[in-house]
Amino acid sequence: MVSEQISGWRTLSKRNAFLIHLALSLLVFMTLVAVMVTLWFPGELFFLDGGWEGLKLVALVDLVLGPALTLALYKPGKKDLLMDMSCIVALQVAALAYGFYTTYDQRTVAVVYAENRFNTLSNDALIVANKNLAERKFKTQSVTELDRKKPATLIIPGNDTAQQLEDLLNGFPLTHERSDKFVVAKDNSDHLRSYAVTDVVLKIEDPKGLVKKALAKQSEEADIGVHRFIARYGSGFALFDHNSGKIVDYIKIDAEATSTKTDVAESGE
Repeated sequence: MVSEQISGWRTLSKRNAFLIHLALSLLVFMTLVAVMVTLWFPGELFFLDGGWEGLKLVALVDLVLGPALTLALYKPGKKDLLMDMSCIVALQVAALAYGFYTTYDQRTVAVVYAENRFNTLSNDALIVANKNLAERKFKTQSVTELDRKKPATLIIPGNDTAQQLEDLLNGFPLTHERSDKFVVAKDNSDHLRSYAVTDVVLKIEDPKGLVKKALAKQSEEADIGVHRFIARYGSGFALFDHNSGKIVDYIKIDAEATSTKTDVAESGE
C-alpha cells in the first residue's frame, strides 16, 4: 500500500506537485494568520506593532521558497526525487518554525500607559526588562495575571519625569517596561482622565480630523478618553473606553502632516 502511494506520488506532473505543495503551504499560512490576528497582534496592532512584518517573512518562506523549490527540483520518475523533496520539506519546516517562534516572541503582550501615552510592549522586551529588574531584586508581575485580555491594558501611575530619567540613566528598563509598577488601566480611569488630550491639541496634531471621525463611530454610552500612543510601526491617538478598561480604536497620524500643521500654528499664519 505504501509502495503504491510512493509510486503514485513519483508520477505526479511537475505542475500538480507544485500545486499540492502550494495548497498545503497555504493551509499552514492561513492558520498562522488566524492566530496572529486574534491572539498575537489583535485589531489595528497587526499593522501598527509588527504583525504584518512578521507575516511577510513567513509568507516568503511558506508560500514562495518551498513551492518554488518544488517547481525547480521536482521531476517525475527522478531517481533521487524522495531525497530532494525530503530536503525541501525539512528546510521549509525549519524556516517556518523559526518564523513562528520569532513572531510569537515579538507578539504584543500589553499596551502600557506611561509618560503621558500608551506604549505597546512586546513579549521579548518584557522578558529582558523582567530579567533586569530581577537582578536588582525588584518584584516583577505577570501581565496575564493582572489583565487576561490580549493584549493587557495596563498603566504606570504618576508622572515623575525626573525619577524616570534617573532610573534610565542608572540602567533600568524603559518606563513602560517596568512590570514592578504595573496596575490595571480599568482600575485607574480617573488618572487617565486627568491626562486625556484636549481639543486644542487635537486641532494641531490631528489636522485631518481623524480622531473626531473615530469618536463619532463610538456608542453614546461609551466613556471615551483620547490619549497619544506609540507602537513599533506607527503613532497617533488611542481611544480608551473607561467603562470597559480597554482601547477601542487606534488612529495613526501622519507625522509629516502634524509637523507641518504645528509649524504653521507657531508661525501664526
